[in-house]
Amino acid sequence: MVADALNARTRARGSSWWFAAPVLVLGLVVLGWMFYPTFASIVAIWNRSDTFAHGFLIVPIVLFLLFLKRQEVLALEPRPSWWALLPLVGLSLVWVAGELVDVVSVRQFAAVLMIPALFWLVLGNAITWRLQFPLAYLLFAVPFGEFLVPPMMDLTADFTVTAVQLTGIPVYRDGLYFDLPTGRWSVIEACSGVRYLIASVALGTLYAYLMYRSPWRRIVFVGVSIVVPIVANGLRAYMIVMIGHLSDMEHAAGVDHLIYGWIFFGVVIALMFAIGALWREDIEPLPTPTVPPAQPGRSAQAGSFVAAAVLTVVLASAAPLYAEWMNQRDLGPVAGLGTGPLAPAGWQVLEEQDTAWEPGYRGARDGRGGLVTAADGGEPVGMHVLFYREQYRHGNMVGWSNTLAGRDRALEWSQSRRGRATLEGYPNPERFLLNGPGQRFLVWRWYWVDGRLTTRPHEVKAREALNRLFGGRDDAALVVLYAPLEFDNGTDAAEAALRTYAADALPELLEQLDHVARQ
Repeated sequence: MVADALNARTRARGSSWWFAAPVLVLGLVVLGWMFYPTFASIVAIWNRSDTFAHGFLIVPIVLFLLFLKRQEVLALEPRPSWWALLPLVGLSLVWVAGELVDVVSVRQFAAVLMIPALFWLVLGNAITWRLQFPLAYLLFAVPFGEFLVPPMMDLTADFTVTAVQLTGIPVYRDGLYFDLPTGRWSVIEACSGVRYLIASVALGTLYAYLMYRSPWRRIVFVGVSIVVPIVANGLRAYMIVMIGHLSDMEHAAGVDHLIYGWIFFGVVIALMFAIGALWREDIEPLPTPTVPPAQPGRSAQAGSFVAAAVLTVVLASAAPLYAEWMNQRDLGPVAGLGTGPLAPAGWQVLEEQDTAWEPGYRGARDGRGGLVTAADGGEPVGMHVLFYREQYRHGNMVGWSNTLAGRDRALEWSQSRRGRATLEGYPNPERFLLNGPGQRFLVWRWYWVDGRLTTRPHEVKAREALNRLFGGRDDAALVVLYAPLEFDNGTDAAEAALRTYAADALPELLEQLDHVARQ
Protein backbone atom coordinates (compact mmCIF):
# COMPACT_ATOMS: atom_id res chain seq x y z
CA MET A 1 0.00 0.00 0.00
CA VAL A 2 2.82 2.42 0.89
CA ALA A 3 4.65 1.48 -2.28
CA ASP A 4 1.53 2.15 -4.36
CA ALA A 5 1.10 5.56 -2.79
CA LEU A 6 4.76 6.43 -3.42
CA ASN A 7 4.50 5.29 -7.02
CA ALA A 8 1.36 7.36 -7.55
CA ARG A 9 2.98 10.47 -6.10
CA THR A 10 6.15 9.89 -8.11
CA ARG A 11 4.17 9.66 -11.32
CA ALA A 12 2.19 12.75 -10.37
CA ARG A 13 5.37 14.82 -9.99
CA GLY A 14 6.24 14.42 -13.62
CA SER A 15 2.77 14.41 -15.07
CA SER A 16 0.12 16.85 -16.20
CA TRP A 17 -1.12 17.19 -12.63
CA TRP A 18 1.17 20.22 -12.24
CA PHE A 19 -1.02 21.98 -14.82
CA ALA A 20 -4.35 20.36 -14.00
CA ALA A 21 -4.40 20.99 -10.24
CA PRO A 22 -3.97 24.82 -10.42
CA VAL A 23 -6.54 25.04 -13.24
CA LEU A 24 -9.03 22.98 -11.23
CA VAL A 25 -8.50 25.15 -8.14
CA LEU A 26 -8.85 28.30 -10.26
CA GLY A 27 -12.08 27.00 -11.75
CA LEU A 28 -13.54 26.19 -8.33
CA VAL A 29 -12.60 29.65 -7.04
CA VAL A 30 -14.21 31.34 -10.05
CA LEU A 31 -17.38 29.26 -9.68
CA GLY A 32 -17.53 30.08 -5.99
CA TRP A 33 -17.01 33.79 -6.66
CA MET A 34 -19.42 34.23 -9.57
CA PHE A 35 -22.17 32.06 -8.05
CA TYR A 36 -21.55 33.10 -4.47
CA PRO A 37 -25.17 34.25 -3.86
CA THR A 38 -26.42 30.83 -4.97
CA PHE A 39 -24.02 28.89 -2.77
CA ALA A 40 -24.72 31.29 0.11
CA SER A 41 -28.46 30.62 -0.27
CA ILE A 42 -27.76 26.89 0.14
CA VAL A 43 -25.84 27.45 3.37
CA ALA A 44 -28.54 29.84 4.65
CA ILE A 45 -31.18 27.12 4.25
CA TRP A 46 -28.95 24.61 6.06
CA ASN A 47 -28.64 27.10 8.89
CA ARG A 48 -32.32 27.92 9.34
CA SER A 49 -34.01 24.61 8.49
CA ASP A 50 -33.78 21.47 10.61
CA THR A 51 -34.85 19.48 7.54
CA PHE A 52 -31.65 20.34 5.70
CA ALA A 53 -29.19 20.77 8.57
CA HIS A 54 -27.41 17.61 7.36
CA GLY A 55 -26.12 19.72 4.45
CA PHE A 56 -23.25 20.93 6.63
CA LEU A 57 -21.88 17.36 6.56
CA ILE A 58 -22.07 16.81 2.80
CA VAL A 59 -18.97 18.74 1.72
CA PRO A 60 -16.73 17.14 4.41
CA ILE A 61 -18.06 13.72 3.37
CA VAL A 62 -17.31 14.45 -0.28
CA LEU A 63 -13.80 15.59 0.57
CA PHE A 64 -13.25 12.41 2.57
CA LEU A 65 -14.50 10.25 -0.33
CA LEU A 66 -12.18 12.10 -2.71
CA PHE A 67 -9.31 11.47 -0.29
CA LEU A 68 -10.05 7.73 -0.37
CA LYS A 69 -9.71 7.83 -4.16
CA ARG A 70 -6.39 9.69 -4.18
CA GLN A 71 -4.10 6.77 -5.07
CA GLU A 72 -6.26 5.54 -7.90
CA VAL A 73 -6.65 9.04 -9.31
CA LEU A 74 -3.05 10.25 -8.98
CA ALA A 75 -1.89 7.24 -10.98
CA LEU A 76 -3.82 8.56 -13.99
CA GLU A 77 -2.92 11.36 -16.36
CA PRO A 78 -5.39 14.29 -16.36
CA ARG A 79 -6.40 15.24 -19.85
CA PRO A 80 -9.04 17.95 -20.57
CA SER A 81 -12.27 16.68 -22.08
CA TRP A 82 -13.95 19.18 -24.35
CA TRP A 83 -17.19 17.21 -24.24
CA ALA A 84 -17.67 18.69 -20.78
CA LEU A 85 -18.33 22.07 -22.41
CA LEU A 86 -21.78 20.82 -23.40
CA PRO A 87 -23.05 20.30 -19.83
CA LEU A 88 -21.27 23.46 -18.67
CA VAL A 89 -23.03 25.57 -21.29
CA GLY A 90 -26.32 23.80 -20.63
CA LEU A 91 -26.05 24.27 -16.86
CA SER A 92 -25.18 27.95 -17.37
CA LEU A 93 -28.37 28.41 -19.40
CA VAL A 94 -30.38 26.52 -16.79
CA TRP A 95 -28.95 28.73 -14.06
CA VAL A 96 -29.82 31.86 -16.07
CA ALA A 97 -33.37 30.59 -16.59
CA GLY A 98 -33.70 29.90 -12.87
CA GLU A 99 -32.39 33.36 -12.07
CA LEU A 100 -34.73 35.11 -14.51
CA VAL A 101 -37.84 33.46 -13.05
CA ASP A 102 -36.46 33.30 -9.50
CA VAL A 103 -36.56 29.53 -8.95
CA VAL A 104 -34.08 28.99 -6.16
CA SER A 105 -33.80 25.20 -6.46
CA VAL A 106 -33.01 25.40 -10.20
CA ARG A 107 -30.20 27.86 -9.55
CA GLN A 108 -28.83 25.74 -6.74
CA PHE A 109 -28.86 22.47 -8.69
CA ALA A 110 -27.27 24.13 -11.73
CA ALA A 111 -24.49 25.73 -9.67
CA VAL A 112 -23.69 22.52 -7.78
CA LEU A 113 -23.69 20.40 -10.94
CA MET A 114 -21.18 22.77 -12.51
CA ILE A 115 -18.61 21.39 -10.06
CA PRO A 116 -18.61 17.82 -11.49
CA ALA A 117 -18.72 19.32 -14.98
CA LEU A 118 -15.62 21.36 -14.13
CA PHE A 119 -13.81 18.23 -12.91
CA TRP A 120 -14.73 16.53 -16.18
CA LEU A 121 -13.49 19.46 -18.27
CA VAL A 122 -10.13 19.74 -16.51
CA LEU A 123 -9.32 16.15 -15.52
CA GLY A 124 -10.91 14.19 -18.34
CA ASN A 125 -13.05 11.08 -18.72
CA ALA A 126 -11.01 8.44 -16.90
CA ILE A 127 -10.45 10.41 -13.69
CA THR A 128 -13.98 11.83 -13.52
CA TRP A 129 -15.43 8.36 -14.00
CA ARG A 130 -13.57 7.14 -10.93
CA LEU A 131 -14.81 10.13 -8.95
CA GLN A 132 -18.41 9.85 -10.07
CA PHE A 133 -19.94 8.92 -6.70
CA PRO A 134 -18.18 11.57 -4.56
CA LEU A 135 -19.05 14.25 -7.11
CA ALA A 136 -22.65 13.03 -7.47
CA TYR A 137 -23.03 12.98 -3.69
CA LEU A 138 -22.70 16.77 -3.78
CA LEU A 139 -26.34 16.83 -4.92
CA PHE A 140 -27.40 16.02 -1.36
CA ALA A 141 -26.07 19.45 -0.42
CA VAL A 142 -28.93 21.06 -2.35
CA PRO A 143 -31.88 21.68 0.01
CA PHE A 144 -34.53 20.02 -2.10
CA GLY A 145 -37.68 18.13 -1.16
CA GLU A 146 -40.11 20.67 0.30
CA PHE A 147 -42.58 19.71 -2.44
CA LEU A 148 -42.95 16.36 -0.66
CA VAL A 149 -44.43 17.98 2.45
CA PRO A 150 -48.13 18.13 1.35
CA PRO A 151 -48.33 14.53 0.01
CA MET A 152 -46.36 13.25 3.02
CA MET A 153 -48.77 15.08 5.35
CA ASP A 154 -51.71 13.40 3.61
CA LEU A 155 -49.98 10.02 3.76
CA THR A 156 -49.22 10.44 7.46
CA ALA A 157 -52.83 11.39 8.18
CA ASP A 158 -54.10 8.39 6.17
CA PHE A 159 -51.77 5.99 7.99
CA THR A 160 -52.54 7.36 11.44
CA VAL A 161 -56.32 7.45 11.05
CA THR A 162 -56.40 3.94 9.58
CA ALA A 163 -54.18 2.56 12.36
CA VAL A 164 -56.29 4.22 15.07
CA GLN A 165 -59.48 2.84 13.52
CA LEU A 166 -57.96 -0.65 13.40
CA THR A 167 -57.22 -0.26 17.10
CA GLY A 168 -60.96 0.14 17.67
CA ILE A 169 -61.01 3.85 18.55
CA PRO A 170 -63.60 6.01 16.74
CA VAL A 171 -62.09 8.80 14.64
CA TYR A 172 -63.66 11.69 12.76
CA ARG A 173 -61.41 13.13 10.07
CA ASP A 174 -61.64 16.46 8.25
CA GLY A 175 -58.67 16.87 5.94
CA LEU A 176 -55.53 16.96 8.07
CA TYR A 177 -57.52 17.28 11.29
CA PHE A 178 -58.97 14.31 13.14
CA ASP A 179 -60.88 14.00 16.40
CA LEU A 180 -60.69 11.22 18.98
CA PRO A 181 -62.89 10.99 22.07
CA THR A 182 -60.03 12.42 24.14
CA GLY A 183 -58.99 15.33 21.95
CA ARG A 184 -58.22 16.79 18.54
CA TRP A 185 -55.10 16.17 16.49
CA SER A 186 -53.70 17.63 13.28
CA VAL A 187 -50.86 16.77 10.94
CA ILE A 188 -48.63 19.82 10.54
CA GLU A 189 -45.56 20.27 8.32
CA ALA A 190 -43.19 19.14 11.07
CA CYS A 191 -45.12 15.85 11.25
CA SER A 192 -44.87 15.08 7.54
CA GLY A 193 -41.69 13.04 7.99
CA VAL A 194 -39.88 14.75 5.12
CA ARG A 195 -36.88 15.56 7.31
CA TYR A 196 -36.62 11.89 8.30
CA LEU A 197 -36.92 10.81 4.68
CA ILE A 198 -34.26 13.18 3.34
CA ALA A 199 -31.80 12.36 6.13
CA SER A 200 -32.40 8.63 5.68
CA VAL A 201 -31.82 8.72 1.92
CA ALA A 202 -28.60 10.75 2.31
CA LEU A 203 -27.25 8.39 4.97
CA GLY A 204 -28.52 5.27 3.20
CA THR A 205 -26.88 6.21 -0.09
CA LEU A 206 -23.52 6.79 1.60
CA TYR A 207 -23.86 3.56 3.58
CA ALA A 208 -24.69 1.57 0.44
CA TYR A 209 -21.64 2.96 -1.37
CA LEU A 210 -19.24 2.20 1.48
CA MET A 211 -20.64 -1.18 2.53
CA TYR A 212 -21.50 -2.85 -0.78
CA ARG A 213 -19.80 -3.53 -4.09
CA SER A 214 -22.72 -5.07 -5.99
CA PRO A 215 -24.84 -2.44 -7.81
CA TRP A 216 -28.00 -4.40 -7.00
CA ARG A 217 -27.29 -4.45 -3.27
CA ARG A 218 -26.67 -0.72 -3.36
CA ILE A 219 -29.91 -0.06 -5.22
CA VAL A 220 -31.91 -2.29 -2.87
CA PHE A 221 -30.50 -0.63 0.25
CA VAL A 222 -31.21 2.86 -1.10
CA GLY A 223 -34.76 1.71 -1.82
CA VAL A 224 -35.05 0.44 1.74
CA SER A 225 -33.78 3.79 3.04
CA ILE A 226 -36.70 5.43 1.21
CA VAL A 227 -39.44 3.06 2.37
CA VAL A 228 -38.36 2.63 6.00
CA PRO A 229 -38.62 6.31 7.10
CA ILE A 230 -42.05 6.65 5.46
CA VAL A 231 -43.41 3.65 7.33
CA ALA A 232 -41.55 4.66 10.50
CA ASN A 233 -43.06 8.14 10.41
CA GLY A 234 -46.55 6.68 10.15
CA LEU A 235 -45.86 4.42 13.13
CA ARG A 236 -44.36 7.36 15.02
CA ALA A 237 -47.50 9.47 14.44
CA TYR A 238 -49.75 6.57 15.43
CA MET A 239 -47.83 5.91 18.65
CA ILE A 240 -47.87 9.59 19.60
CA VAL A 241 -51.64 9.76 19.10
CA MET A 242 -52.10 6.59 21.14
CA ILE A 243 -49.86 7.89 23.95
CA GLY A 244 -51.88 11.10 24.04
CA HIS A 245 -55.18 9.21 23.92
CA LEU A 246 -54.29 6.68 26.63
CA SER A 247 -52.85 9.38 28.92
CA ASP A 248 -55.90 11.60 28.46
CA MET A 249 -53.72 14.11 26.55
CA GLU A 250 -51.22 14.51 29.38
CA HIS A 251 -48.29 13.16 27.34
CA ALA A 252 -47.14 13.54 23.73
CA ALA A 253 -49.54 16.40 23.08
CA GLY A 254 -46.93 19.16 23.02
CA VAL A 255 -43.38 19.70 21.83
CA ASP A 256 -42.29 16.48 23.55
CA HIS A 257 -43.84 14.44 20.74
CA LEU A 258 -41.16 15.80 18.40
CA ILE A 259 -38.51 14.50 20.81
CA TYR A 260 -40.20 11.11 20.86
CA GLY A 261 -40.21 11.18 17.08
CA TRP A 262 -36.47 11.75 16.75
CA ILE A 263 -35.68 9.03 19.30
CA PHE A 264 -37.90 6.57 17.45
CA PHE A 265 -36.39 7.58 14.10
CA GLY A 266 -32.86 7.10 15.44
CA VAL A 267 -33.70 3.61 16.69
CA VAL A 268 -35.29 2.64 13.35
CA ILE A 269 -32.34 3.90 11.29
CA ALA A 270 -29.87 2.13 13.58
CA LEU A 271 -31.79 -1.12 13.08
CA MET A 272 -31.84 -0.57 9.33
CA PHE A 273 -28.05 -0.16 9.25
CA ALA A 274 -27.54 -3.15 11.56
CA ILE A 275 -29.64 -5.39 9.30
CA GLY A 276 -27.92 -4.03 6.21
CA ALA A 277 -24.54 -4.92 7.72
CA LEU A 278 -25.43 -8.62 7.50
CA TRP A 279 -24.78 -8.48 3.74
CA ARG A 280 -21.80 -6.11 3.84
CA GLU A 281 -19.11 -6.44 1.18
CA ASP A 282 -16.66 -3.76 2.28
CA ILE A 283 -14.43 -6.32 4.04
CA GLU A 284 -13.96 -8.34 0.88
CA PRO A 285 -10.65 -7.70 -0.93
CA LEU A 286 -11.00 -5.23 -3.75
CA PRO A 287 -9.63 -6.02 -7.19
CA THR A 288 -6.45 -4.11 -7.96
CA PRO A 289 -7.39 -1.24 -10.24
CA THR A 290 -5.84 -1.48 -13.64
CA VAL A 291 -3.99 1.67 -14.50
CA PRO A 292 -2.52 2.12 -17.96
CA PRO A 293 1.26 2.54 -17.85
CA ALA A 294 2.65 5.96 -18.49
CA GLN A 295 3.69 6.53 -22.06
CA PRO A 296 6.06 9.22 -23.22
CA GLY A 297 4.42 12.07 -25.03
CA ARG A 298 0.91 11.19 -23.87
CA SER A 299 0.62 13.88 -21.20
CA ALA A 300 -1.68 16.73 -22.10
CA GLN A 301 0.06 19.91 -23.20
CA ALA A 302 0.02 23.04 -21.05
CA GLY A 303 -1.91 24.89 -23.76
CA SER A 304 -4.93 22.63 -23.35
CA PHE A 305 -5.12 23.41 -19.63
CA VAL A 306 -4.78 27.13 -20.34
CA ALA A 307 -7.68 26.83 -22.78
CA ALA A 308 -9.70 24.95 -20.17
CA ALA A 309 -8.98 27.69 -17.62
CA VAL A 310 -10.04 30.45 -20.02
CA LEU A 311 -13.26 28.65 -20.99
CA THR A 312 -14.10 28.03 -17.34
CA VAL A 313 -13.71 31.71 -16.46
CA VAL A 314 -15.75 32.82 -19.49
CA LEU A 315 -18.62 30.38 -18.94
CA ALA A 316 -18.78 31.01 -15.20
CA SER A 317 -18.82 34.78 -15.71
CA ALA A 318 -21.22 34.93 -18.66
CA ALA A 319 -24.26 33.43 -16.91
CA PRO A 320 -24.52 35.88 -13.95
CA LEU A 321 -23.66 38.86 -16.16
CA TYR A 322 -26.33 37.98 -18.73
CA ALA A 323 -28.94 37.40 -16.03
CA GLU A 324 -28.11 40.72 -14.40
CA TRP A 325 -28.44 42.53 -17.73
CA MET A 326 -31.80 40.88 -18.44
CA ASN A 327 -33.14 41.77 -14.99
CA GLN A 328 -32.39 45.43 -15.57
CA ARG A 329 -34.93 45.60 -18.42
CA ASP A 330 -38.27 47.28 -17.80
CA LEU A 331 -41.04 44.99 -19.06
CA GLY A 332 -43.70 47.68 -18.84
CA PRO A 333 -46.84 48.22 -16.73
CA VAL A 334 -49.91 45.99 -16.70
CA ALA A 335 -53.02 47.62 -18.16
CA GLY A 336 -56.44 46.63 -19.45
CA LEU A 337 -57.43 43.94 -16.95
CA GLY A 338 -60.44 45.81 -15.60
CA THR A 339 -61.98 45.85 -12.14
CA GLY A 340 -64.63 43.89 -10.30
CA PRO A 341 -65.96 40.47 -11.23
CA LEU A 342 -66.48 39.44 -14.83
CA ALA A 343 -70.22 39.18 -15.53
CA PRO A 344 -70.88 37.60 -18.95
CA ALA A 345 -74.33 37.52 -20.55
CA GLY A 346 -76.83 35.92 -18.20
CA TRP A 347 -74.92 36.89 -15.05
CA GLN A 348 -75.02 39.93 -12.77
CA VAL A 349 -72.70 41.36 -10.13
CA LEU A 350 -73.86 40.93 -6.56
CA GLU A 351 -74.29 44.23 -4.80
CA GLU A 352 -73.28 42.75 -1.46
CA GLN A 353 -69.60 41.79 -1.56
CA ASP A 354 -68.83 41.75 2.18
CA THR A 355 -68.33 37.99 2.28
CA ALA A 356 -66.09 37.94 -0.80
CA TRP A 357 -62.92 35.92 -0.33
CA GLU A 358 -59.48 36.66 -1.77
CA PRO A 359 -56.75 34.08 -2.42
CA GLY A 360 -53.60 34.39 -0.33
CA TYR A 361 -51.36 35.29 -3.27
CA ARG A 362 -48.94 38.22 -3.18
CA GLY A 363 -46.91 40.13 -5.75
CA ALA A 364 -49.53 40.52 -8.49
CA ARG A 365 -49.26 43.62 -10.67
CA ASP A 366 -53.03 43.85 -11.20
CA GLY A 367 -56.15 41.91 -10.34
CA ARG A 368 -59.91 41.81 -10.44
CA GLY A 369 -62.60 39.75 -8.76
CA GLY A 370 -65.80 39.50 -6.77
CA LEU A 371 -69.13 37.67 -6.58
CA VAL A 372 -71.69 37.20 -9.34
CA THR A 373 -74.91 35.25 -9.68
CA ALA A 374 -77.07 34.01 -12.53
CA ALA A 375 -79.62 36.61 -13.69
CA ASP A 376 -82.46 34.17 -13.02
CA GLY A 377 -81.14 33.36 -9.52
CA GLY A 378 -79.12 30.49 -8.16
CA GLU A 379 -75.94 29.87 -6.20
CA PRO A 380 -73.47 32.80 -6.05
CA VAL A 381 -70.09 32.31 -7.70
CA GLY A 382 -66.89 34.26 -7.22
CA MET A 383 -63.90 34.84 -9.45
CA HIS A 384 -60.41 36.21 -8.94
CA VAL A 385 -57.77 36.91 -11.57
CA LEU A 386 -54.30 38.07 -10.54
CA PHE A 387 -51.89 39.14 -13.28
CA TYR A 388 -48.12 38.83 -12.82
CA ARG A 389 -45.25 40.49 -14.70
CA GLU A 390 -41.61 41.12 -13.75
CA GLN A 391 -41.93 38.43 -11.11
CA TYR A 392 -38.22 38.52 -10.28
CA ARG A 393 -38.81 42.06 -9.01
CA HIS A 394 -42.37 42.14 -7.65
CA GLY A 395 -43.02 38.54 -6.57
CA ASN A 396 -43.63 35.10 -8.02
CA MET A 397 -47.03 33.64 -8.76
CA VAL A 398 -45.85 30.05 -8.27
CA GLY A 399 -43.92 29.77 -5.04
CA TRP A 400 -43.96 28.45 -1.50
CA SER A 401 -45.33 31.68 -0.03
CA ASN A 402 -48.46 31.75 -2.24
CA THR A 403 -51.37 29.45 -1.41
CA LEU A 404 -55.13 29.80 -1.73
CA ALA A 405 -55.55 29.90 2.04
CA GLY A 406 -52.52 32.18 2.49
CA ARG A 407 -49.39 31.36 4.46
CA ASP A 408 -49.96 34.37 6.69
CA ARG A 409 -53.46 33.12 7.53
CA ALA A 410 -52.47 29.54 8.33
CA LEU A 411 -53.83 29.74 11.88
CA GLU A 412 -57.25 30.90 10.67
CA TRP A 413 -57.63 29.08 7.37
CA SER A 414 -57.20 25.46 6.31
CA GLN A 415 -56.84 24.26 2.72
CA SER A 416 -57.34 20.71 1.49
CA ARG A 417 -57.05 19.44 -2.08
CA ARG A 418 -60.08 17.51 -3.35
CA GLY A 419 -58.90 16.14 -6.69
CA ARG A 420 -59.99 17.73 -9.96
CA ALA A 421 -63.28 19.01 -11.27
CA THR A 422 -64.46 18.09 -14.77
CA LEU A 423 -64.97 20.85 -17.33
CA GLU A 424 -65.49 20.21 -21.02
CA GLY A 425 -63.21 22.10 -23.41
CA TYR A 426 -60.67 23.22 -20.78
CA PRO A 427 -58.06 21.59 -18.55
CA ASN A 428 -59.79 20.08 -15.54
CA PRO A 429 -59.15 22.56 -12.71
CA GLU A 430 -57.64 21.69 -9.37
CA ARG A 431 -60.34 21.47 -6.73
CA PHE A 432 -59.91 22.69 -3.14
CA LEU A 433 -61.99 23.03 0.00
CA LEU A 434 -61.20 26.05 2.16
CA ASN A 435 -62.36 26.57 5.72
CA GLY A 436 -62.02 29.90 7.50
CA PRO A 437 -63.62 31.92 10.30
CA GLY A 438 -67.31 31.50 9.59
CA GLN A 439 -66.64 30.84 5.90
CA ARG A 440 -66.31 27.79 3.68
CA PHE A 441 -65.56 27.72 -0.05
CA LEU A 442 -65.25 25.29 -2.92
CA VAL A 443 -62.42 26.58 -5.12
CA TRP A 444 -61.27 25.82 -8.68
CA ARG A 445 -57.78 26.93 -9.71
CA TRP A 446 -55.88 27.32 -12.99
CA TYR A 447 -52.72 29.09 -14.07
CA TRP A 448 -52.59 31.07 -17.31
CA VAL A 449 -49.34 31.34 -19.26
CA ASP A 450 -48.50 31.73 -22.97
CA GLY A 451 -52.17 32.13 -23.86
CA ARG A 452 -53.34 28.87 -22.32
CA LEU A 453 -54.66 27.47 -19.07
CA THR A 454 -52.77 24.81 -17.15
CA THR A 455 -52.79 23.29 -13.69
CA ARG A 456 -49.11 22.31 -13.65
CA PRO A 457 -46.88 24.80 -11.82
CA HIS A 458 -43.72 23.29 -13.34
CA GLU A 459 -45.08 24.00 -16.82
CA VAL A 460 -45.74 27.60 -15.79
CA LYS A 461 -42.16 28.07 -14.61
CA ALA A 462 -40.70 26.35 -17.67
CA ARG A 463 -42.64 28.58 -20.07
CA GLU A 464 -41.77 31.72 -18.11
CA ALA A 465 -38.10 30.72 -18.12
CA LEU A 466 -37.99 30.08 -21.88
CA ASN A 467 -39.74 33.36 -22.61
CA ARG A 468 -37.35 35.37 -20.47
CA LEU A 469 -34.27 33.48 -21.62
CA PHE A 470 -34.89 34.65 -25.18
CA GLY A 471 -35.80 38.22 -24.29
CA GLY A 472 -39.55 37.92 -23.71
CA ARG A 473 -41.73 38.63 -20.69
CA ASP A 474 -42.80 36.39 -17.84
CA ASP A 475 -46.51 37.25 -18.02
CA ALA A 476 -48.72 34.81 -16.10
CA ALA A 477 -52.02 34.90 -14.26
CA LEU A 478 -53.80 33.08 -11.49
CA VAL A 479 -57.40 32.20 -12.41
CA VAL A 480 -59.62 31.19 -9.51
CA LEU A 481 -63.35 30.46 -9.38
CA TYR A 482 -65.04 29.80 -6.06
CA ALA A 483 -68.43 29.23 -4.53
CA PRO A 484 -69.44 29.86 -0.90
CA LEU A 485 -70.67 26.75 0.94
CA GLU A 486 -72.96 26.31 3.89
CA PHE A 487 -71.33 24.25 6.62
CA ASP A 488 -74.17 21.74 6.67
CA ASN A 489 -74.59 21.40 2.90
CA GLY A 490 -72.79 19.38 0.24
CA THR A 491 -70.93 20.67 -2.80
CA ASP A 492 -73.19 19.52 -5.67
CA ALA A 493 -75.06 22.79 -6.14
CA ALA A 494 -71.87 24.85 -5.88
CA GLU A 495 -70.12 22.53 -8.36
CA ALA A 496 -72.91 22.95 -10.90
CA ALA A 497 -72.86 26.75 -10.53
CA LEU A 498 -69.07 26.85 -11.00
CA ARG A 499 -69.30 24.67 -14.11
CA THR A 500 -71.97 26.91 -15.67
CA TYR A 501 -70.11 30.12 -14.88
CA ALA A 502 -66.79 28.74 -16.16
CA ALA A 503 -68.34 27.79 -19.50
CA ASP A 504 -69.80 31.30 -19.89
CA ALA A 505 -66.92 33.39 -18.53
CA LEU A 506 -63.67 31.66 -19.55
CA PRO A 507 -63.79 32.53 -23.30
CA GLU A 508 -64.12 36.25 -22.52
CA LEU A 509 -61.57 36.05 -19.72
CA LEU A 510 -58.93 34.31 -21.84
CA GLU A 511 -59.39 36.89 -24.59
CA GLN A 512 -58.91 39.66 -22.03
CA LEU A 513 -55.73 38.07 -20.67
CA ASP A 514 -54.31 37.80 -24.18
CA HIS A 515 -55.11 41.50 -24.70
CA VAL A 516 -53.31 42.48 -21.49
CA ALA A 517 -50.26 40.41 -22.47
CA ARG A 518 -50.02 42.24 -25.80
CA GLN A 519 -50.00 45.67 -24.19
